[in-house]
Amino acid sequence: MTEIRTVDGHDEVALHEWWATGHAAAADRAYDVYPAWEHSRVALAEDNPERDLTLLGAFEGTAIVGIGVCQLPLLDNTHLAFVDIGVPPAHRGRGVGSALLSRAEELARTAGRTHWIGDTFQPVGGTSAGARFAAAHGYEVANTEGVKVLDLRDHPDWEALEREAAERRGGYRIVEWESVTPTELVADMARALSVFMSMVPTGDLALEDGEWTPERYVENEQRVADRNLCFAAAAISPYGELVGYSDVNVSRANTTQGSVGITFVLPGHRGHSLGLAVKLANHRAVVNALPECELIRTTNADTNAHMNAVNEQLGYRQVEDMLEVQKVQPIGG
Repeated sequence: MTEIRTVDGHDEVALHEWWATGHAAAADRAYDVYPAWEHSRVALAEDNPERDLTLLGAFEGTAIVGIGVCQLPLLDNTHLAFVDIGVPPAHRGRGVGSALLSRAEELARTAGRTHWIGDTFQPVGGTSAGARFAAAHGYEVANTEGVKVLDLRDHPDWEALEREAAERRGGYRIVEWESVTPTELVADMARALSVFMSMVPTGDLALEDGEWTPERYVENEQRVADRNLCFAAAAISPYGELVGYSDVNVSRANTTQGSVGITFVLPGHRGHSLGLAVKLANHRAVVNALPECELIRTTNADTNAHMNAVNEQLGYRQVEDMLEVQKVQPIGG
């Protein structure tokens, strides 16, 4: 008999079994990009005022055979719940995932969240057990993104791209930093994050802009820096304002791979290859600082033609589709 229980993020023995089960559930992904244990043990147990996180385990006796997550944003997008279900292949097809999802949805419903969002992965142009599971439980595809990987051991020569970007950016300049944003740029970053959701394609996802103060930005950056190296680059206008940005995050627990965080260029400043310039800068910084880093991954909406073209120039290739799925729960339903 399967029993769904909450897993205590501060109980390292239970948390490690939960993590290992999730890792096994992701074994059929195109690449092993599951967060390292030493990263997860910190991230999952931390006190984070940004969200309420519940970890669920499907237990058969003392063994965990599936995992679930219900994450509730607390500072903005408080109509949302993010849910995630993972069941290793050996335990699929007998109701484990459905039981976990039912409990996660119960938590979201009790909290008054009206839109439940998750993501699932499938081969490019194909399908997967996760995609079929989401559809069978009433989750509709709200946005599709390509999961792309750049092999740093065999990337294209970027010198010509760097010259092109330098010629096109005119009076704009590029500044770089690692993990800690220069104080004079914090307010600009907070303003940009407050409109970020409006700048990127999100399909039919019920995502809304948040309110980022400089204080919130600094606190969040400090939490992330405890477990990640962040290689950041920004475009500064001739008038001294931050108008473009990109970062690559590398877990301190596994420096062989990194992931792109966010990339943006503010409207009114596009057309100067600033997106390409900032990404070239932080990718070059990763290569120089971490020669052991083998790959960087990113995701981009299929409709984001400009950023997809930039990533293709950098040498990224698509390895999976990511389906962002959503289920709407009527108020009082």
